[in-house]
Amino acid sequence: MDFILNILVALGLVPAKDLADSMQKSKTLTVMVIVGLILFGGFVFFLFHMAGNQ
Repeated sequence: MDFILNILVALGLVPAKDLADSMQKSKTLTVMVIVGLILFGGFVFFLFHMAGNQ
């Protein structure tokens, strides 16, 4: 879980420690956070791709 905690801190999430503790207890929350990060990263990639087409 240290890897996920480092990602959350890098994203600027202030309560990252509490979120990481909750993620250790809940597999559903862990999956939701990982899927959310993947979708957000895909959206950012899409925006950079569309900006490059201009």
